[in-house]
Amino acid sequence: MTLGIHHIAINVDNIEDAVDFYSRYFAFRQVARPNDRVGAWLQANDGKQIHLRQATVPEDNGQHLALLVEDIKETYKLLTDAGITVTSPKPIGSSLQSFLHDPAGNRLEIHQSA
Repeated sequence: MTLGIHHIAINVDNIEDAVDFYSRYFAFRQVARPNDRVGAWLQANDGKQIHLRQATVPEDNGQHLALLVEDIKETYKLLTDAGITVTSPKPIGSSLQSFLHDPAGNRLEIHQSA
């Protein structure tokens, strides 16, 4: 029986840029890794992780990682003030969502639940 999601692994072309991006804008913190492979592990406040792998980033065909945020308008402003292109928050059911790309080109959704 599945208890939930522990982590997701994504490919990035520059580990340092990705660590900086996810730490700066989404408050992930880097945690120790149990091996010496190239990459980094980041952890959110709820314990869920993103594992960054130094590898070719796949073409954007709509696949994405959705990050739950407390205040999408505040997050949208933080990102756009930093010069990051983000779609305006739009309703999805009773929630709000916006889309952007990380420095490697991975599509991200920022999501605020109702």
